[in-house]
Amino acid sequence: MAKSKKPTPSNTKGSTSQINAKTGSVKKESPAKLTIDKIPSKDELTAPSDDEIDLEIWNQESEALNPKSKVGIKPNSLAASSCPQGKQKAVNRKTCALAPPFDTNNYIIHLHVKLSTQNLKVTWKNGKIENWLCSPNPKLTPRMTDVVGLKCGVNHTNLKRDGMAWFTAIRRYYMAIGFHNSQPVGKGIYSHGCIRVSCEKAKIINQNSWSGKTKVTIVR
Repeated sequence: MAKSKKPTPSNTKGSTSQINAKTGSVKKESPAKLTIDKIPSKDELTAPSDDEIDLEIWNQESEALNPKSKVGIKPNSLAASSCPQGKQKAVNRKTCALAPPFDTNNYIIHLHVKLSTQNLKVTWKNGKIENWLCSPNPKLTPRMTDVVGLKCGVNHTNLKRDGMAWFTAIRRYYMAIGFHNSQPVGKGIYSHGCIRVSCEKAKIINQNSWSGKTKVTIVR
């Protein structure tokens, strides 16, 4: 008996099946709204980000250059907000999926990041606008317009076991660039390319954005 082919990288959660009337074979199809419509290029996959570097070393070097930015994050500790902080016991990449928001009647339609002021402007479908402090990197965070991609859970980590709770990816960069918590956030604190926000805000973005629909804009 021939071995079945492995599933494609696109998310198959909530997929439907079609049966060929002549052959009896079953073909699974994923909803159009929950698929990645292009494979990231080599440059996009290797974009500067928090995903593939040791964030403890990065943060220590950043603090050495800017002592005022020290926040005292301890390895494998839990912040008061309950987002895992620092090094975790193992790499965790199993919680990511393309997904709609909890409330499809009122969700975040636009995430606008202004690098020079470290401001994240959040626009909701009902017209409400909020402005949050964020920590991107003015030199490394790419300026562009895209949409939200994969969304990961509270225990998500980067490839070096650093906690990156509630990671919400920017679609074109797959897992390289996105919004997340679990690392220092504040004025004068910079990521290695991602957009860091507080645990509370990271969870709000993750649970109220829509993969493939919520617009993301990053400007200077």
